[in-house]
Amino acid sequence: MEIKKILFRKEMKLLTLLMTSLLIATASASVYYSLSMQSKTTVNAPVVKFVTASDFPGPGGDLQDSWVRLNLKSYPNVTLTYERAVNISNTDTANRQIRLTPGTPTGDASTNWEYIRFLVYDNALPGVMQGSLNYTGGGSWTNTGQTSWMTIGNGVEWTIRVITRSPSTATQNAVCNIVISLDVQ
Repeated sequence: MEIKKILFRKEMKLLTLLMTSLLIATASASVYYSLSMQSKTTVNAPVVKFVTASDFPGPGGDLQDSWVRLNLKSYPNVTLTYERAVNISNTDTANRQIRLTPGTPTGDASTNWEYIRFLVYDNALPGVMQGSLNYTGGGSWTNTGQTSWMTIGNGVEWTIRVITRSPSTATQNAVCNIVISLDVQ
C-alpha cells in the first residue's frame, strides 16, 4: 500500500510540473507575440488650401497653404466687414467635405466685442451662405459650434467673410485671438 502512495505522489508531482510548464510556455508565447507595421510618410501640398482673397487683411496677415493669420480690426460702435478675407480652394480632382471647427478665444476680455462672425460663401453663388461660425462676446465668449460638413467642388474656390463689431465701450488696442480649424475629409 505504501508503494501505491509513493507512486501516486510522484505522478501528482509530475502532473503538477507538466501543468506548470505548459502554463509558463503559453504565457511566454503570448508575451513574445507581435505584429509588424511599416509606414511611409511623405510631405505633399494640401488639396484643399487657403489662398489670398481681395480683402486679405494686412499688414501682419500671413498666408500659407495650410494656415492663415488674419490681422483683423474692430472699431467701437461700428460693424466692420471683410467681404473676402481669405479664400478656400479645392485643387483636388474630386469634391471634398470641409467644416470649420471653432477654438476658444484668448486675449483681452470678451466685453470688447459684441460679435465676430466667419461666414463661408461659394464664389460662384455669392449670396448663398454655405456655413458660419459666430462668436458672441458681451462678458463671456460663446460660439455656434462647428459647422456641418460642406461639399466644396473640385476646382472651386469659396470665400470666408469676416464681420466684427465692438460696443461703444470697447477698450482701444484690445486684442482677441481665435484659432479655427478647417477640417477636410
